[in-house]
Amino acid sequence: MPLLPPKPLSSISLLGLWQVEEPEEALREQLLSRRPGHEIPAFKALSRTREWLAARVLAYTLLDQLGAPPLSLHTQPTGEPACSVEGWEVSLTHSGPWVGALVSGSHRVGIDIEILGTKAPRLAPRFLTEEELAAVAEDPEKAHLYWSAKETLYKVYRHRKLDFQENLRLQDFERQPSGTFTGRICTESFDQNYDVHYEVHPAFVLTYVLASL
Repeated sequence: MPLLPPKPLSSISLLGLWQVEEPEEALREQLLSRRPGHEIPAFKALSRTREWLAARVLAYTLLDQLGAPPLSLHTQPTGEPACSVEGWEVSLTHSGPWVGALVSGSHRVGIDIEILGTKAPRLAPRFLTEEELAAVAEDPEKAHLYWSAKETLYKVYRHRKLDFQENLRLQDFERQPSGTFTGRICTESFDQNYDVHYEVHPAFVLTYVLASL
């Protein structure tokens, strides 16, 4: 199981990444061994089932490592996962063979993985502002980071009806293998800046946010 070593982000916050190779049945067994009787939804696509199972196995693994109280994950009306015990936060992501989880007992969290390819640069005019498009014009990997960052901010906000161009804004930055840049969520009733942390890996980019509860 190519599970990368969990990355501590605070005394009670852990980030985990997993390149999933296990078959569905093995993932199902791992989930039920950690949370007997856990509800498992039925998906039409086997790949979706494996992603769903793996993300939750990873999240529960991280929560157990942090010594979190016994809790379960349920799905909110927005589609995002939530912990059944107040004060614990979780965010999940998947792209290609990779799944990621960020759990915390001290922060609101968001995480996103995007496999490197041609999709983000091709679709950039749909989700980036004119200024952001200019910033990524000569840097396809930054286009992936911007897409990932907006997905992460969307998860942090946890409300629907955000327009990726109008309500999610990103500061330009000099891309490095890892670092931080500023993301902003702005609506008629909400305006907040966030530190977006990022990592560029050979096959994918990763972004995540730790925000105040």
